[in-house]
Order: sequence, then structure tokens, then C-alpha cells
Amino acid sequence: MKRKFKKIIALFTLVSMVLLMSACFAGEPNYGNIYGSNNETNLSSVSNNTNSNDNTDNNDDFNKETTISEQKCFEYNGMVVTAKSFVDDWLLGEGIKILVENNSSKDYTVSTEAVIVNNCMSSSLFVCEVAAGKKANETLYFSFSDFEKAGISNIGQIEIYFYVYDSNTYDTVYTAECVVIKTSNYNEMDTSVIDDGYVLYDSKGIKIVGKYVDENTLLGSSVLLYVENTSGKNITVSCEDMSINGYMVTGYLYSTVYSGKYAVDEISILSSDLEENDITKIEEVELKFHIYNADTYDTIVDTDAITFKVN
Repeated sequence: MKRKFKKIIALFTLVSMVLLMSACFAGEPNYGNIYGSNNETNLSSVSNNTNSNDNTDNNDDFNKETTISEQKCFEYNGMVVTAKSFVDDWLLGEGIKILVENNSSKDYTVSTEAVIVNNCMSSSLFVCEVAAGKKANETLYFSFSDFEKAGISNIGQIEIYFYVYDSNTYDTVYTAECVVIKTSNYNEMDTSVIDDGYVLYDSKGIKIVGKYVDENTLLGSSVLLYVENTSGKNITVSCEDMSINGYMVTGYLYSTVYSGKYAVDEISILSSDLEENDITKIEEVELKFHIYNADTYDTIVDTDAITFKVN
């Protein structure tokens, strides 16, 4: 069982890296604007929640080398996890080099529940297994596509939620407090929020904005969303009962947004779904959002059907 689980983790990591690298060589995007079913705009304005100038004014800051001071993240039962340095790899991108020291008598694995950069949720993945009495260096790489979609020009603050599980039983044994790492760009970091688009849902402290549709992604097509959470609860948003041009399709969305944070995420539609229904151009989309508490799994709201058009 242990060997099988390790293979699953390794495969998932490999697939994630392949998708990340493949995205760099994907075809040119084919964007379509989102608007209401009756041609209304219902546009969300661009927020100016920023401590910095716009991206063009920050080119000098963006080109500076980003650094961090070495910082102990947490200790648990002989485990010591330390953020060592900021990494900028030409292939894998930017990240944080993490040293994991296991001074205990048990095998442990350190992973992350969430990574947040400049208040934006990141789809970063970190898994580091360390045998008893050993240590390991592993890099937590950030997703460049997350930054590109969110319009983040530099990294000033990283929030990491670590947890530890037993490598043999997979039981979670420790959940660390949020670790906040400030980079050398902290005072000039980009905290502007680009939430322009068509408002799909705005209630209960949760705002979902449809930004655009891309009909030429790696997997098929996607609907890019901006999700803002001021509800006071950590939430997860998923998509149900989705149809395109009147044909039922499966929309893949699993977006967890911590309280006080935002995410730029997408609903993915496989090309096979579109081909089976002879859909060559996305013109009208209907869907429902299922929003629930990410900690208790209690439903917050199941929205009515939401319809929008694409041009």
C-alpha cells in the first residue's frame, strides 16, 4: 500500500510538471469576452487595492533579484522545517528552498494544504518525505500561470500552511500555523487586484467574476474566473450542471479560497466533451456553483442556474 501511494504521489507530481511545461508550448490563446444572456455587461470594476504603482512602473523592482532571510517555519516532535532561500530556476520558475530535518524515530512526510502569494491562492504542490534521522532539501515551486492570470508582477509575501503526516500510516499528525515569509520585494509588492469581467455571483461575502473564455487550452477550453472571499470562512467552489450551447458537458472546477484572499482559477472543459457534441465555438454557457465551507464541508449556497454568452 505504501509503495502504491508513493507511486501515486510521484505520478501526480510528474503530471503536474508535464502540464506546467506543456503550457509553455501551448497554442495561441483564443479569448472570448463574457457578457449576460440579454447582452447586459454587468461588469465588475477593477479594484485598486494596492500598495504599489502599476506593473509598468515596477519594472525596476521586478528585475531585481528576489531574496528571503533564512527562517524556521516550524518544529514538531524532532522535525525542523526551515525556509532557506528564494529560488529562480530557468525551467521550473520561482520558489522557496525548504530544508526538512527529521530528528525523530519515525518516517514523516511534510506537505502543504495551501500556498498564498500576495493574497492570491496558488496551485503550488509540495511533498517531502524524510526517513527517521535523515534530512532533505526540497523546493516549493510557484505556478507561473497563476501569477500571469492574476497579474502579479513581483512576489512580496508568501503564506504557507504546512502539515505533517506519518509516512507509513498516512495519518496527519501535525498541522502548523500559517508561516508568513516576506521577500526583499515586500515593501514594493504588487497587491493590485484585477477583478474586471462579468459578475456571475456576488452574495454572502463571495464574489465570482467571469473574466473570459479561452477555447485553445492544453486540455480543450476553459472559463477563467476571479473568486473573492470576504465571508469569514474558508470556501471551496465547484461547478455543476454545466451546458454549452445547450449540450451538457462536464466542467472541472475545484477552487479553495481562504478567508480574506482571492483566486484566479478556471473551469476546464475537455476537448473530447466538445467534440462529442460537435461544438466548434462556445456561444452560450449555463452552470450552477456549489459553494461550501472548506473546513466543515457544510454547504454555503447552491446557486440557481447562471447563464452567460461569449463573443
